[in-house]
Amino acid sequence: MLRNLLDQQQADLLQKERALLEDLRVTLARLDATPEDQRRLALTLRQLEELFLLVIVGEFNAGKSAFINALLGQKLLAEGVTPTTNRINVLRYGAEQSQTLREEDVLVLTLPVAWLQEINVVDTPGTNAVIQRHQEITEDFVPRSDLVLFVTSADRPFSESERLFMERIRAWGKKVVIVVNKVDILNPADVSRVRAFVAENALKLLGVEPEIFMVSARLARKAKEADQQGVRTAGQPSALELWAESRFEPLERYILDTLDETERLRLKLLSPLGVAAKLHEKYAGTAQTRLDILGDDFTTIDTVE
Repeated sequence: MLRNLLDQQQADLLQKERALLEDLRVTLARLDATPEDQRRLALTLRQLEELFLLVIVGEFNAGKSAFINALLGQKLLAEGVTPTTNRINVLRYGAEQSQTLREEDVLVLTLPVAWLQEINVVDTPGTNAVIQRHQEITEDFVPRSDLVLFVTSADRPFSESERLFMERIRAWGKKVVIVVNKVDILNPADVSRVRAFVAENALKLLGVEPEIFMVSARLARKAKEADQQGVRTAGQPSALELWAESRFEPLERYILDTLDETERLRLKLLSPLGVAAKLHEKYAGTAQTRLDILGDDFTTIDTVE
């Protein structure tokens, strides 16, 4: 639980934010908000009590599962050219590897990976509507995230469906980090051009240029596996050479070091505010309409009197 990791000042701030969100929840109920919006706010409230949630999104063939496997240093999630993730996979720390189906579309995987004691990682189905249900459960999970890591493929960066999905992420006020995967298929000049293209489009969609990392998840995992085995095949690149070619170290350092306890807490407390702002904006119009109707009614009463 998050509250067990906080000092008193941080715990007080968490409590104040929770009280404000509870007030909003009551207001939404009075305004007859849709059950979906009320459920979303309730999930956001519950998420305040959980560890930092890093949600990985992208199209089904962008390499999300491959990226997570590279981060873990072992192939624990299925990879492939067809959709391999058909539900939300939540990766948490556990002394032993296990899996539990928590909800119809949520599978919890516990792994003995030390850094998962402070960060939960979520692997989502593809955002392109090849299988519509996959996109629905992905979009439903984004409002719960504390940080969205958007994975796109170097051979087709920022497709039209990715642009549309990025706009939805922006609407929830989430911090986004972009990972361009499969850069090993590009030559150095193309790597620079693709990065510039992604940066330009991200700026247009988000209003700010996010952190962008150009990586090869495939080479990163091969490097880690080669390092663990400690055996080098003649004529094959060494673990260090593969690791350098993968460009993975800056991204891994960002996730595990730059996102320290203070930064994770800041994002954790900011995350529900984006959801609250979106819902407030949506139902402020409803409240104003009701006030206008009441004003007309009072005017009518005064006229009758």
